[in-house]
Amino acid sequence: MYSFLCFIIPNAIWQVVNKGKYKGKEHVIRHIVWTYVFMLYCYLAVEVAADMGTMWDIIKYGGIRGVVYLKPFMIDELKSHILNVIMFMPLGFLLPLVWNNFRKILKVAIVGLLMSLAIEVSQLFCYRTTDINDLITNTLGTITGYMLWIIFHKIFKRSGQKAVIMHKLEPVIYIFVGMFGIFFLYKKN
Repeated sequence: MYSFLCFIIPNAIWQVVNKGKYKGKEHVIRHIVWTYVFMLYCYLAVEVAADMGTMWDIIKYGGIRGVVYLKPFMIDELKSHILNVIMFMPLGFLLPLVWNNFRKILKVAIVGLLMSLAIEVSQLFCYRTTDINDLITNTLGTITGYMLWIIFHKIFKRSGQKAVIMHKLEPVIYIFVGMFGIFFLYKKN
């Protein structure tokens, strides 16, 4: 629960500071609910599934201690690759569903790549493995989620029509403000 609060509270503060950008817009409550669904997903991907490193890990271990694998698919872990794809599919689905300006595959793929890269870099600080395969499969999962959204949107044409844009990089802000919150505020036992 503590790590969840470290992710959510900085984002809630950002929303309060920027609440004036919501004034006069319809569907604000719906948008806020979806942003918290998005943040919950991001928290689960970043902290529960990936167990990102923190500033406290740097202090505890005295610097970078992780292992880096840069050769793609040299380690045969099919189950891990499939799970990484599945883990990032909601990101690719939620981005275009909630935010109109994330309805281009390249934008969505870049967000997936950057989120995955941030997770992998943070894992250098906590005796975890930083792996190029994770970057590839997480980005592939984001793209797969985007393709599922395309299919969903063709079936349910009105999906996402009531999107509210508070800031053009709003979802990216939620991802990285939350990750910084965990990195700087969360101290594991």
